Amino acid sequence: MVHESHRHDHDKGFLAEVRWLRKIRTFWQTDLNRAIVELAAPGPGERGLDVGAGMGAATVLAAKRGAHVVAVEPGGTMRLVCRLRRLFQRARRRIVVEPGVAEDLPLSGDSTEVLWAGNAMHHWVDHEAAFAEFARVLSPGGRLVLVDEDYDDPEHPKHAEFAGHEAEMTPVDVAVVATTMRAVGLEATGSHQKVAGVPAKVIRAVKPG
Repeated sequence: MVHESHRHDHDKGFLAEVRWLRKIRTFWQTDLNRAIVELAAPGPGERGLDVGAGMGAATVLAAKRGAHVVAVEPGGTMRLVCRLRRLFQRARRRIVVEPGVAEDLPLSGDSTEVLWAGNAMHHWVDHEAAFAEFARVLSPGGRLVLVDEDYDDPEHPKHAEFAGHEAEMTPVDVAVVATTMRAVGLEATGSHQKVAGVPAKVIRAVKPG
């Protein structure tokens, strides 16, 4: 079941997904996707989870590295693109595309060794529920990396275009996120740093073994 009720009102509907499809060249593959996969470092044979996978940019990169990846995406049109993309990958047998949201993941407990998400945190309506889900699905010793671009930073090249965007969605304060994750049993840290050359909010966490 796709839990569309968990999505922000202005993110709902087919027309919103068509809007993103018009930017397919931009979102098909980016330096940020590549950098996130490098930070998460999924290895051969590891079980990976891409939360809010979109068109599968990071998913296919992780699968090429040998990881078995579940791409979870709430948008039906995005999932369709991701599934079509999967068909043309040599590593397609290592990719599974599933409907779902961060707050209600379609995976069993202790099933994931590495989890990542790019530009997704501000879309999650209930951070506490999402992080509890991450703690549930991560195996002991499992790790996660979450990265959101910081458009409010004047140094971001798209600051003028997107500054204030997060105010319409779920605010991402790295200190608050890290504290919330620690409350559900994850060893988490948050920082502001450049990722792929742009200012970003970065969360790293590990589930104790």
